[in-house]
Amino acid sequence: MSQKKNSKKGVLLPPAVGYSFHIVLKLISDNKINFKYYLRTIIILIVNLINFPFRTYERLFINPRFKNINIEKDPIFILGHWRSGTTHLHNVLSQDSQMAYTTTYQSVFPDTLFNKLGRLLFKGFATLLIPGKRAGDNVTLGSSLPQEEEFALGDKTPISFYYFWMFPTKIPEYYQRFIRFSGIKEKQLDKWKNEYKLLIKKAIKNTNKERFLSKNPPNTGRVKELLQMFPNARFIHIHRNPVEVFLSTQNFFNKMMPHLQLQNISKEVVDNHIVQVYKDLMSDYLEQRDLIPKNHLVEIKFDEFEINPIDEVKRIYSDLGINGYQEALPNIEAYLSSMKSYKKNTHTIKESQMNVLKNEWRFSMEEWNYVIPNNISIVKDE
Repeated sequence: MSQKKNSKKGVLLPPAVGYSFHIVLKLISDNKINFKYYLRTIIILIVNLINFPFRTYERLFINPRFKNINIEKDPIFILGHWRSGTTHLHNVLSQDSQMAYTTTYQSVFPDTLFNKLGRLLFKGFATLLIPGKRAGDNVTLGSSLPQEEEFALGDKTPISFYYFWMFPTKIPEYYQRFIRFSGIKEKQLDKWKNEYKLLIKKAIKNTNKERFLSKNPPNTGRVKELLQMFPNARFIHIHRNPVEVFLSTQNFFNKMMPHLQLQNISKEVVDNHIVQVYKDLMSDYLEQRDLIPKNHLVEIKFDEFEINPIDEVKRIYSDLGINGYQEALPNIEAYLSSMKSYKKNTHTIKESQMNVLKNEWRFSMEEWNYVIPNNISIVKDE
């Protein structure tokens, strides 16, 4: 989709507007909300309450219909850090007419999907409010476009790493609890897995496609759990130069967090969290990577995908044994030709930050043979 048509202004609200009311109340009661975000919190509660009868109807009368429906084709999980090209890869592969996905609307209102009146009201509401582009990177947004399912995974079971957008001071704690599942009881984890499968079934039905294609960066550290759910799932890991990842994440958080947060946090603390989360996520992935059966994983470099997307897509289909490449190729080529190509900007990074990355992220740079990019300028600390 051409980005020229998607410049409309909008308002981003935390996805808690579509959550179970008891989940919202628990999040509010368990966390400190700064005064400046009280109005945003009240808006969340109001929208959530208006949505209550619609999502309750769907849970009682529509969701049970999916209980005995099987997920026929093994899902494909795109893994990788948030700023490693996962969105671009997801959008490209979603051009294949067999690929189902969670839409932006479903990610926010996962249980107001097939209730006709509720969908009419809230999809219209979402379409009106969603900006044409994402503030952090100008990626095109739309209620029916592919989205990460992590937003919806915290809907009924209190397990979602993306609670951090509202409560960023808890990023380290949320990583341990919601990606490593530390302290999560087995019964609660089983409920999360069942809710995940329900989400996938509803996404397949909603998009009228056959095979679920996931793009959910927190899953990069959950390979073991995903294989427990889907032993024959396919995995695509896309990685990018860690220095570029740091700067891109820093910029993305600075631009996105003000729209979603309910508590204050300094940029210095956010930077520290960025360093730690990347280190944990890549370490967890490398530790679990060998659990994936042979020929069920392909790893690609963001730079190579950016330069030769068709060759890399062909390799993905071939290496993972996915049918339908030739049929999907015209749509993929049309999508790629509609996208603007951007020259890389020259970025600067403080010498102290670079030293931290060299120390903390060295293992990742060595694993995938990365060096400091030529477009990065290192400046002395003031």
